[in-house]
Amino acid sequence: MLQDHSLNSSDTPPASSICVLGAGIVGVSCALELQRQGYQVTLIDRSDAVVETSYGNAGVLATSSVLPMNNARLWDSIIPMLRGKSPSLRYQTSYLLRNCRWMVRFMASATEESDRLRVAALNSLVRQSMLLHEEWLTQAECKQRLRKTGWLKLYRTQSSFKAANYERLLLKDVGVDMQILNNDELQQLEPGLQQPYFRATWIKDTASVDNPAQVTHAYRELFITAGGKFQIADIQKVVKTAQGFLLSTADEQFTTEKLVIALGPWSNDLLTQLGCKLPMAYERGYHQHFDSTAAEPLGRPLHDVDGSYVLTPMEQGYRLSSGVELKERDAPASPDQLEAVIPNARLAYPINKPLDQPWLGRRPTLPDALPAIGAVEQCTGLWLATGHHHIGFSTGPATGHLLAQLIQQKTPDISAEAFAPARFF
Repeated sequence: MLQDHSLNSSDTPPASSICVLGAGIVGVSCALELQRQGYQVTLIDRSDAVVETSYGNAGVLATSSVLPMNNARLWDSIIPMLRGKSPSLRYQTSYLLRNCRWMVRFMASATEESDRLRVAALNSLVRQSMLLHEEWLTQAECKQRLRKTGWLKLYRTQSSFKAANYERLLLKDVGVDMQILNNDELQQLEPGLQQPYFRATWIKDTASVDNPAQVTHAYRELFITAGGKFQIADIQKVVKTAQGFLLSTADEQFTTEKLVIALGPWSNDLLTQLGCKLPMAYERGYHQHFDSTAAEPLGRPLHDVDGSYVLTPMEQGYRLSSGVELKERDAPASPDQLEAVIPNARLAYPINKPLDQPWLGRRPTLPDALPAIGAVEQCTGLWLATGHHHIGFSTGPATGHLLAQLIQQKTPDISAEAFAPARFF
């Protein structure tokens, strides 16, 4: 049976309502913004807990994460990466072979011209999202979770620092506030670090939170408190009707006129039923929390580029995140990539025993590494907000704001052209 927090399970959303499927950071943001624009919104997820993609991120609201992985400099490292020599990337050969068309399109975007366009587009989403995050955290009375201390990219060698020059130039072009630190300056900023680095880039206009899952939950509570309807339901089937859409669980059915799919890596499970499958691959990733006996706590997240890990101070402990694993979405967990970077992290900072088991998450990636935000023109009433690869937490609020403006047929605050689903259909 359907369970819900503000709606009797026998009720159905009114015909004029909008259903948002997926209560991660993107779906919650869409529901909240649509509600604030005057729509009756029902937010649906199969679980009350935030345990999927929105749980397992580094919690960074990153102005510096606007350069996609498939950028022009990827060509310089693709051969050693595909040989399995890079700890930042693991892959299943059979998966790449089955998705070779996606891989060709992914690499076709790796040009300098494409980089400039995509960086500008993503920068607009991130900048607006940062403002909305701060506004919503204040409204949810949990602004104490926000750290406006920036984050660090650490380079152990001159060669790795030099290799990142292309990234720094593009970030400078879109106004990212950066400061290059030598090791002495880095030690003054983060005295707990116990390994020397050749250089560090301090991204100063980046913020972070200490528990992204709880932030997502707080935004959902804002939505519910304002009269929004949240239902726990495992939608297994969707059918297009003359009036809109018929949604079905194992034992319930209801209708909605407009449907927003914000299911991240699970979006195609329903889109396929509507003939609108996206060319989506999955960047799997792992994290684990550790305690520490360091006298000096970290003041901000850090990305050790040569060590291929991100370390973030979280409410649950120090969250250690590993690189990208390209594999089937539901393949069994294989946390050897995470285990491989634990020694690297311990060289830099004294993390000790693990506080939990390794967590596995899936991130949805489209060939151009840009999300799909907007209407599916050949399926009237269907809207997408999915495909945010690894920066959904940094772009979720602005995605919701943009989608609400598009549904209202208003001129959006930021250009929607780069994110239009029509580029895939």
